[in-house]
Amino acid sequence: MRVTNSMVVNSTLRDLNLSLSRLQDTQTDLTTGRKIRRGSDDPTGASAAMTIRNQLRRAEHEARSLDDAQAWLSSADTALVTGLEVLGAVKETAIRAGNTGSGNALSREALAKSVENMRSDLLTLANTKYLGRPIFNGTAAPNADGNAYDAAGVYGGNGAAVSREIAPNTTVAVNMTGEEIFGVQGAPFGNVFDVLEELASAIRANDTTRMATAQTELETATTRWSASTAEIGSRGARVEQTAFRAADTDLMLRETLSKLEDVDIAAALMSVKANENAYTAALTAAAKVIPPSLVDYLR
Repeated sequence: MRVTNSMVVNSTLRDLNLSLSRLQDTQTDLTTGRKIRRGSDDPTGASAAMTIRNQLRRAEHEARSLDDAQAWLSSADTALVTGLEVLGAVKETAIRAGNTGSGNALSREALAKSVENMRSDLLTLANTKYLGRPIFNGTAAPNADGNAYDAAGVYGGNGAAVSREIAPNTTVAVNMTGEEIFGVQGAPFGNVFDVLEELASAIRANDTTRMATAQTELETATTRWSASTAEIGSRGARVEQTAFRAADTDLMLRETLSKLEDVDIAAALMSVKANENAYTAALTAAAKVIPPSLVDYLR
């Protein structure tokens, strides 16, 4: 087979272009930091990367839902823990008022007023809001004042749960309703606001029988409040543990994605240098192989 000058030139130029293409590819890898830029670069890796990206998008949605759930439960927990302290102070006041023969009308009025002030504090806690929404109101719209309870202690919400998805196919109720925590108005033991109102009235009247009844009802209200606080706390702990697991999963997915797509900088630098040397050597060899042109003869 006769090898012509044009065949040598074409073959040499083709090899030079291939060497230059390899150099450009490695330089692009180094510049972008990614070794998969098109599906054709690594079809299997690209498919796995797309799957991981879909999982990361779902994880981001769940992370937002987890953050919202934690905020709801944290608001409720803070309100209920504070309320338990207030109820403890009410019980101390009730005991002082119930002491036989203690105080006069003026001191009883002061004790009754103290109970009414603490009732107002509990109402404020019962109307705790998150993002402008009463957290103990169920799914109902707030009343005209934007609250779950009015000044008389009447509940305007419903008994529905507010749920958040915290993991695939896993939801948690982030609320408890006002009646679950504070009691039902008109029920045998009433709600806590009615109990405190009755206690203040009994103290003013120095009616020890009514005070004793109110103290019993107060004990029931405190027990119910404590159970609600424990329930909210357990849900908060569950959400927190789920958030920790979600963060670990997110980190694992991102590490896997990085291994699939990201360039090893040290290896890429070595590859660029090797391809650069190869291209330089190819150019030097080509200069010797390609025959002189008419321009070379005219110099």
